[in-house]
Amino acid sequence: MKNFTKDLSLQILKNEISVEKLLTQYPEYKGDVLKEINAIINSKDSNLINTIIEKYTLNAKIASKKIAKSGYNEKTLNAFMPNIIKARFAIFLLQRLIFASSTNKIKNKTRLNIWDGFILQKLLFEKDLIRKPVSLGLFTFFWKFIVNKKVLLPLVNERGIYCFYTKQLINNLSTILDGKYCVEIAAGDGTLTKFLKDKNINCIATDDFSWDYFINYPDFVEKANAKAALNKYNPEVVLCSWPVPNNSYEKHVFKTKSVELYIVIGTKKPKITGDYDAYYNAASENFTMELDERLSSLILPPSEDNAVYLFRRKNNFS
Repeated sequence: MKNFTKDLSLQILKNEISVEKLLTQYPEYKGDVLKEINAIINSKDSNLINTIIEKYTLNAKIASKKIAKSGYNEKTLNAFMPNIIKARFAIFLLQRLIFASSTNKIKNKTRLNIWDGFILQKLLFEKDLIRKPVSLGLFTFFWKFIVNKKVLLPLVNERGIYCFYTKQLINNLSTILDGKYCVEIAAGDGTLTKFLKDKNINCIATDDFSWDYFINYPDFVEKANAKAALNKYNPEVVLCSWPVPNNSYEKHVFKTKSVELYIVIGTKKPKITGDYDAYYNAASENFTMELDERLSSLILPPSEDNAVYLFRRKNNFS
């Protein structure tokens, strides 16, 4: 058990230490929280997410009050700071599950029928849940015959799969990235980077591995949080697919001087993907912000909410 000092505790209470760093410093608190989050996925209680949020929020409030009342007594800090850290970690993970939780009821009541499962497996995956670049033409043709369209994403969200990439999207990205040095942050299983490397794009996949309870990270995905990866590689281009809403890492992209282009694959909804505060701040200062409708239309499954944003450094990127 680690001891908590007053200075360290104040940093944690003021959110001056990122969740990613806390996970590295205090891995012993990770297991219990992950077990509860995993229970959410397997539970038929659609209100369980709110229950878990309330539980951790209440624990954190009680802990904060007791710590303040004690005058940051060392014994009290050691007793209650773990509750603060667990609460931050729990909310961090639950943010990642927002999209999945919105359709959790569908997931638990409905499964893909044999026809849907067979077609989607052939269209979207090489084997098991290993994705492949998808033919837009074939997908468009067969998608209209899928009965339970709304079931697809909830069934794969828990494995960190939030979208599928068409061959056309990969080809277009490859054209944009040709000859440039690229890093993907929060890469998950590294699928996007793998597809780009198959097109001879110089791209490195990185992730902090905070999702390792659900994702089997392949060897080519480097364990590094976004800030560390950006500092290490100083990339010209950065990619991120389905960034966590209100995350703590995208802001570092815009602060990295080497970055000339940042490409975000996600949605138009701030509650589902992306740090929109960082986006708007960057757009008002050093970067332009463009929603590329053509690229957005190449994300699957099709949705009017799908979005590909291009952030180009002003007066610099050609």
